[in-house]
Amino acid sequence: MAAEQPKKPMTAFFLYCEEQRPIIVKQLGEGAKVKGAVIKTAAAQWKELSEGIKAPFETKAAAAKAEYDAALERFKQAGGEVVRKRKADKDAKPKKDKNAPKKPAGGGYGQYMAENREKIVKSLPSGSNVISDTAKLAGAQWKALSDDEKKPYEERFLQKMQEYKAAMEEYKAQAAEDNKSEAAEEEPSPPPKKAKKTEKTEKTPTPPKAVKSGKGKGRGKGAAKAAKEEVEIDAKVLAEATELGYESALRNLAGRADVKDLKKSDKDLFEAIKKSGGLVNPARHALLGA
Repeated sequence: MAAEQPKKPMTAFFLYCEEQRPIIVKQLGEGAKVKGAVIKTAAAQWKELSEGIKAPFETKAAAAKAEYDAALERFKQAGGEVVRKRKADKDAKPKKDKNAPKKPAGGGYGQYMAENREKIVKSLPSGSNVISDTAKLAGAQWKALSDDEKKPYEERFLQKMQEYKAAMEEYKAQAAEDNKSEAAEEEPSPPPKKAKKTEKTEKTPTPPKAVKSGKGKGRGKGAAKAAKEEVEIDAKVLAEATELGYESALRNLAGRADVKDLKKSDKDLFEAIKKSGGLVNPARHALLGA
């Protein structure tokens, strides 16, 4: 049996785009989540970058291309047939859940950029292109740092990745639990047993059909969907949670019925999430036990 067909690697530009995507989205605001806007901004930045800043991406892309070519040749020799992906296959991919934990990106450089962006922007001369010039200057500063100076940022990124993995495990477990509850709500009740026929001695009037009440209407998918709607959270608290990668966990905690009954402030909920390292259930237990 032939091995799986190897996937084509990304070009240097798309490696850069993948690394800078969360930073660009944050710079441009919520409207920048449209794929075209992010790509357009990344392309403008890429065009302005020096050859020195582009070099690491081009080296990585060239190495990935060489590995791909070798893997593709092995695949063909093993009897594999190269097949192009149909557009329908791409369209069939499930949509991403906006409440799922967001994966940190950018590595140590991304952490450095997030910490120093405001300072770099203020240092730019009047008339500068804020997006591309900020990225260019940040890249040059990062390149000039020693390994020891880069280490805290790289460790911070690794910590965020660990928090993301833990949050993702909890998110998947919660999603599985929600799916089970939803399936139980939608399971139809067994039909009522038919009464045994009795000998008719006298014709009795047929009783009027009972009118079905609206109680229970909207159960199933509608109810589950309503339960997952986003809760209102103080903008300042939400911004802090997003910066630390805890937005999804905070929304999840704030949406729990027993937590709502506590009538705690958004700040109290955020503090509980921070103490639990972004884990919802430990934060919930701490609040309920307080």
